[in-house]
Amino acid sequence: MKRTNDMADLFLLVQVIEAGSFSVAAEHLRTTRSLLSRRIKALERRLGVQLLHRNARRFSVTPIGEEVYRHASAMCEAAVAAERAATDTDVGGRSLRIHVHSLLMPLLSNILPEFSADHPQMRVWLTTSNGDFEPLIRQQADVVLSVRDNLPDSTDVVARVLTHMPTVTVAVPELVRRLGPSPSVDRIADRDVLAYAGPGAPMNLLFRPSKQGEARMVTSDIAVLLASVRTGLGFARLPACLCEEDIRSGSLTVVHEATESPGVPVHALTMSARAITDAALAFVRFTQERLSIRTAQ
Repeated sequence: MKRTNDMADLFLLVQVIEAGSFSVAAEHLRTTRSLLSRRIKALERRLGVQLLHRNARRFSVTPIGEEVYRHASAMCEAAVAAERAATDTDVGGRSLRIHVHSLLMPLLSNILPEFSADHPQMRVWLTTSNGDFEPLIRQQADVVLSVRDNLPDSTDVVARVLTHMPTVTVAVPELVRRLGPSPSVDRIADRDVLAYAGPGAPMNLLFRPSKQGEARMVTSDIAVLLASVRTGLGFARLPACLCEEDIRSGSLTVVHEATESPGVPVHALTMSARAITDAALAFVRFTQERLSIRTAQ
């Protein structure tokens, strides 16, 4: 009986943390704030640890609470997947709709074919987008791969970090040599800057965002930007995966930056544990595994 109570209360803990509020979670669960509070306190007593720090209006999650939440969230996702496996009537298995920011297409060029090969009965629809989470809310997508700096402020959407995609500033070797014996980004003239300004672009990919109006070219098409760099038109900051072959062959050269870029954050946006599909969950876990292997290599 104790194990059953723990699992039920762990589910409530996940709902409260993901909602960010006892009141919001109570509204979604059609119960009362006081009941949720009592159930979480009872769980803390049984486990012998404090999961949440509370004050009159809000709460914060303790370090042990974060660890318990991570496992409890996985438990909820597994339960949802088990229920969907029993009730799924989709002919031939499952279907998956993925919306991907255009910057991430090179990153998926190997991952998606491998995923499809591992799930031969799953039908996959891949669409490029601006990385917004609205397709999830409208039920037009099961997973959105986003590079946005600002994560969605929604109790219905969960953002999972997949990786940080490294970025590099590059140009043809001739342009880099013109910068002198110690080429650096600071020596690049504004007239030689090629800037990306696509929808949903993270700030650390924008080359000199404060001076973008003086750049030689500003484009929302990453393919055009790469082609322009390859022809020697100027310098651009690009995802490393987009130009790694050019760097390896020597056709493009990396320019030193004084401070290392943290890279482009890549998030998988899905509906919360109660609404995520088993196909979406399988894809997110597969992508996390492949990207972790790639990072290690």
